[in-house]
Amino acid sequence: MYIFLKMLSFFLRISPKFLNKFTYKCFYNLLFHSIKMRKKVVLDNLSRAFPEKSEEWYYNLAAHSYKFAVKDFLDFISFPRHFKEEEVHFNNIDILDNALKKKRGVIFVSGHFGNFEKMFYALGNKGYSICGVAKKQKRGDRFFKEIRENYMERQIYKGGEKSGLKNALNNNEILILLSDQDSRKKGRVVKFFGIPSSTPSGAAILNKRMGSPIIFFSIVKDASRYSVNFKEINSNNSLSIDEVVQAYTLEIEKTIQKNPEQYFWFHKRWKTSHS
Repeated sequence: MYIFLKMLSFFLRISPKFLNKFTYKCFYNLLFHSIKMRKKVVLDNLSRAFPEKSEEWYYNLAAHSYKFAVKDFLDFISFPRHFKEEEVHFNNIDILDNALKKKRGVIFVSGHFGNFEKMFYALGNKGYSICGVAKKQKRGDRFFKEIRENYMERQIYKGGEKSGLKNALNNNEILILLSDQDSRKKGRVVKFFGIPSSTPSGAAILNKRMGSPIIFFSIVKDASRYSVNFKEINSNNSLSIDEVVQAYTLEIEKTIQKNPEQYFWFHKRWKTSHS
């Protein structure tokens, strides 16, 4: 897989734009129409999140979601060719800067929404110290880690040493925790699209232990650029861990509601039943 990804990355970085567009279309048709990768999961997730919609709406939204996912992934593996700093517009980066002035690090929290890797790349180019937390992949992990090391201080694997998370915050770095996937028995049960859902609580726990502010981020693609917004999550001492988890989960949901086609619907979000 490593060799294949390296070759594909090289091809995308040297080929003209019209050929890249053709490649995107081929991958989309392969994944959505031919092998139908996780298509049932996507449609099931959409029907749960939007029960009032029609079958036609689910199908069309799924098709758009596949297109965004393919484009974002192929852009990611061809960094830095498909990165232009002016493409990423930060609307309120002062929220991040003010949080970093506290010298306790910042906990970035969001979901698998939009081209978040492009936002991390943009921040890395601006000189921000970023530490990513990722699940170790069975295939392609070495390649993905090599790309991220171009704009991250380091990448920490989920389930690894907890000291790495604390060290990142003590070094006043931005610690990234995407917190929208099923967390099984370890998660806190909060509402996501009105459904009780096992949700990662690491951001809330670290906030309570380290005093590091939690900042929710979103990156949305419009006609000409990517628009990034930040919002500090209320996590004062009077709030429980569950309440903080619910707060940032609600922000993820609100972002998805506005642009559902840009969300990564491929994960089995409601694998753990809490009915």
